[in-house]
Amino acid sequence: MIASGKLKPGDRVNEQALATELGVGRNSAREALRSLERTGLVHIVPNRGAEVRKISLEEALDLYDVRAGLAHVSGRLIASRLEVQEEAQLIKLMEDMDSAMQRRDSAAYYDLNLAFHKHLMAATKNPRLIEANDGIEAELTLYIRQGVYTIAQMRNSHEEHQRIMEALRNGQAKEAADAFEQHVLIGKQRMLDTVARQAPTHYDHPA
Repeated sequence: MIASGKLKPGDRVNEQALATELGVGRNSAREALRSLERTGLVHIVPNRGAEVRKISLEEALDLYDVRAGLAHVSGRLIASRLEVQEEAQLIKLMEDMDSAMQRRDSAAYYDLNLAFHKHLMAATKNPRLIEANDGIEAELTLYIRQGVYTIAQMRNSHEEHQRIMEALRNGQAKEAADAFEQHVLIGKQRMLDTVARQAPTHYDHPA
């Protein structure tokens, strides 16, 4: 609900209403909210309940920097651990993203981009690294919202993906690490460019 934008930063989350909507007991809803608090997505205020956290631009930029560092480590690991079937899945996602780009279908590109990054991180085979990256990305959803990508943004993002894949397929650990890190940092700049162009508080980017 938070990731989709149904619950927005600053929104109050009523424990009983949440339990009813999800069809679970109140204790389960309470534990779910506590889990979300640990991941940084909600803030529980004594005697007031839970509310979705607000993330400032400065916090989002800090998160991007951490995410870029994780991407560097991930690229190095993936280059030495990528399996044939994982490579095939990533290539298929690249082909599907190319098709979405040709159709100028930014919504499809968005979903495929998420899947591509998820498969990349899974290929690290490092549960702690994946968990840390998931936490960063979850917090970024509080600032970033799905939007309409321009054809230029999709094209640039796709070219960055191609550089990552080329290094991975050749087993070039340093090149893969650098390419993945740069991809995230360029995504950070894309987000800043969007902030400069638009008035709303929450945005999206094709990183």
